[in-house]
Parts: sequence; C-alpha cells; structure tokens
Amino acid sequence: MRIFSKCTCWLMICVLLWGSAHFAFADQYLDVEASFAHKESFSGLVSIPGVEMPVRYYAQNDALWSDLVYERKDSKKRRPFRDSGCGPTALAMAISALVDENEISRIGAYAKKPYSLCTCSLNDEQCDRHAARYYITSERDFVRFLPLVLGDFAAGNNTFGVYSRSETVAGTSTGYIENVCTIYGLDCRFTYDYNEALEALSNKDASVFALAGNGGCFTNVGHYVYLAHADEAQLYVLDPLCRKEYKTNKSSKLCIIEPGLVSLDHADVSAANFSNFIILTKHAGQ
Repeated sequence: MRIFSKCTCWLMICVLLWGSAHFAFADQYLDVEASFAHKESFSGLVSIPGVEMPVRYYAQNDALWSDLVYERKDSKKRRPFRDSGCGPTALAMAISALVDENEISRIGAYAKKPYSLCTCSLNDEQCDRHAARYYITSERDFVRFLPLVLGDFAAGNNTFGVYSRSETVAGTSTGYIENVCTIYGLDCRFTYDYNEALEALSNKDASVFALAGNGGCFTNVGHYVYLAHADEAQLYVLDPLCRKEYKTNKSSKLCIIEPGLVSLDHADVSAANFSNFIILTKHAGQ
C-alpha cells in the first residue's frame, strides 16, 4: 500500500504540473502576460504616430518562439525562426491589419495537419519527439501565433501543395502569399513603385509589406518589413526583427521610435533598398 500511495502521489503531481503548464501556455495573451517558458514577449499592440488605433506587431525574434526550428519536413537544417522568419511575420502584420480577429483562424481549414508547436519546432516533422505539442485551435491561438502558422503553411503544411521554404534559400520565397490571400479574401499585387505603395498606405482597405534589399539600412542580406503608415514627411515601419539598434549600412537614416518601430524620411527611402512591395487589398464589398 505504501508503494502504491507513493506512485499515486507522484502521478498526481506530474499530472498537475503538466496540466498547469499546458494551461498557462494556452491561456495567456501576447500583450497581457505572454508566458511561454517564462519568457518575455516582444509582440503585441503598438501605437503608430498619426494612427488613431494601435496596430498588432509581431517579432520574428520574440522570445516565445525565437529558437523554434523553421524548416520544411525533408530539410536537414535546423535554422531558427528568428533568423529567417521575417517573411511570414511581416505577412502576419499585413493580414492582421485587414482581417477581423475572429476570421484569422480560417487558415486552419487549409492545413494538411493541424497547426501545432512545441518548445523546439513550429511543425511536427522537425520536432525532436521529446516535447509535447500544443495544437493551435482557438481564434485567440491563431491571432497569437499567426507568424508561426504562416511559417508552417509556407514550409508545406497546406492543402495547395505549395512549398516556399527550402534549404537553398535563406528566407521564405513569395509563392505561398497568393494562396494565403485567397483564404482571407484578399487581393495581392506586387510593385516596384514606392509611390504606388504610398498610395496604398492611404487606403484603409489595404496594407503593404516590402522586401528591403541587402546593403541598406534594414539589412545586410535581405529582409521583409511591414509599412505601417506614412505622413507627408516620413514612412513608419514595423520591423519583424525587433532590435534596439541597427548595425547596418546607412542605419543613421533610421529613427528608432521604440524597438520594432522605426521611421524613415521619404527623402531617404532609397537607403532602405526596397526591391519590391507587396500590397494586400480587401475585395470590393468586404
């Protein structure tokens, strides 16, 4: 009886610890408590100068998921999301600006496997199999983890058969974006024209993210950023790579308002080396 009691007590303790940890992971908002392995979250709502309502910001290097492996299932590499998740993260901000939060979970119906994550990987094919997986099911979960859902989608977990993550490309190619837009009822177009991007920023039914080229003020390799707002003098940018300082060429052209939010004079926009802009727009009548 004593042995049985000890085993029973130990089992109860394990269940309680497991249950409370899983509950904590599932039940906390990014912008309220954000507790995954007791790590601070960088993501949340951000106030942009000149914008009436706060906008949702996501960081690819958020401590909640910075180290998670971001690869397609057949990859032999183990690259973390913080190093190459800028594309899905910038897209997540663009979608959040246009799609109601209760509609974000719509993408779940287009997954080959239910979206999930653990402490090592954002998809189960790259999981080390020793970690329990948390399944993203609620509307709040999809809002909270949207960059990771989009990353898993781009890596091949989608019913469209598209793969935009590979071992040979450092980041994420753009092939998956149109499929994601189809899910959310958005039009998508690419342009090289900065003035066209600025015009879209003046439209409440459009959002814009851009590829900043290597050698510019944002990156020495290539990096997607979200264009949050523009006034007569400046462009306001939400950078998926949340940082307190920039060690890049022409970084002096950037004004850091707070980590993750920077401004750039229109007169200095060439310092960003923007190579293209992706404009998302709501369908007419939405």
